[in-house]
Amino acid sequence: MAYHAGVLRALEEVGGIRPDAADLVIGTSAGSMVGAMLRSGLTTEDLYQASLGEHPVIGHHDQRSPWAAAWDGPVDAMRRLLGSMYVLQRSALRMPVPPLPAFLRRAFPGGFFTIDDAEDTMAEVLATEWPERPLWLVTVDVRTGRRVVLGSRDPVRADLPTAVKASCAIPAFFQPQRVRGRTLVDGGVHSTSNLDLATGIAADVVIGVVPMAFDTAPRPALVHQVGRLHAHRQLERELAEVRGTGAAVLLLRPTEEDLNAFGGLNMMRRHGNERVARVAYESASRQLATPYARSVLDRVQDAVSS
Repeated sequence: MAYHAGVLRALEEVGGIRPDAADLVIGTSAGSMVGAMLRSGLTTEDLYQASLGEHPVIGHHDQRSPWAAAWDGPVDAMRRLLGSMYVLQRSALRMPVPPLPAFLRRAFPGGFFTIDDAEDTMAEVLATEWPERPLWLVTVDVRTGRRVVLGSRDPVRADLPTAVKASCAIPAFFQPQRVRGRTLVDGGVHSTSNLDLATGIAADVVIGVVPMAFDTAPRPALVHQVGRLHAHRQLERELAEVRGTGAAVLLLRPTEEDLNAFGGLNMMRRHGNERVARVAYESASRQLATPYARSVLDRVQDAVSS
């Protein structure tokens, strides 16, 4: 989220593009929270100040963890271990299976943590009803293994906070969410970017902020690429699909400087957000100054003007 905040602030201040004015916002995992915040009326300045620890609401002044243990004693922990193993296996295999009986879901819940401690903040900054402007939040159905895009169909039978929690439900880590009779987990199980969803909307310009990939001009050190190769290759395939529709695509991905600021593979840590956001702002500003980026941004400006 800190990386998103820095990039989106640069996109507005340096690129002259307001992300919340996009015809469609697509969010996956942490990006679902960012997208929901933008569609709920928060600004890129709000997101940036939150990452710096200077926002009066977002991020909580007390710095308590945004998640809490879901288990209550060793027996409950064992039940959750078994349920989490099932969810993790289903998320990895992604093949349809018969529905799990309700009594088994209750007996062996998946996920060791909840994000209930973040609900106070979500209640203050997110709308409850689905925003009027198009917002798609990506999840995966544990039973079928299929991608489920909340918000892409009307009516949406999920409130916005529940949809965000579903899109953020990292298998075995966070509790899955039940929506429309489906058990949903993090959309990153399908793709960390889900850029290919833009192929179905006849987009003129697509701007993708992809924290889990890496920038290729130049490529970062091999040590930074290894853990991101799968996301990078998937993004490249999705990029080819979107460009095949005639859309201009601008991708903003972490540079080596960004990846050094990340400080490792632990994307869930609470410290270091200020540095990540500041470095992301600076690196995105440089990416936005390239001739190709300027040509895409000019195309957006022309479309807005017309």
